[in-house]
Amino acid sequence: MGPEIKVTKIANRWHARMTIEGTVRDEMACELRCDIGWICREMLRWHQKMGGESAFANAARRRQTGAAKGRIWRQRDLHVGTSSKT
Repeated sequence: MGPEIKVTKIANRWHARMTIEGTVRDEMACELRCDIGWICREMLRWHQKMGGESAFANAARRRQTGAAKGRIWRQRDLHVGTSSKT
């Protein structure tokens, strides 16, 4: 079974969680709705880089181009409360 990503709006951010077999493996958030696809592809790209097997993740890695348009919170940023612009 491959990774699953679910997106939820919490307060003023769009949160995306990637789960594999019911376990949360990665989490990111963005402030702009147009960046949801970018953060999902970013999580799948890192999943594939770290040895995860998934045709969907492999395709996402090939498609990722450009940078996000707004603020992005990576998993480590979500717990600290900081943000980074990528």
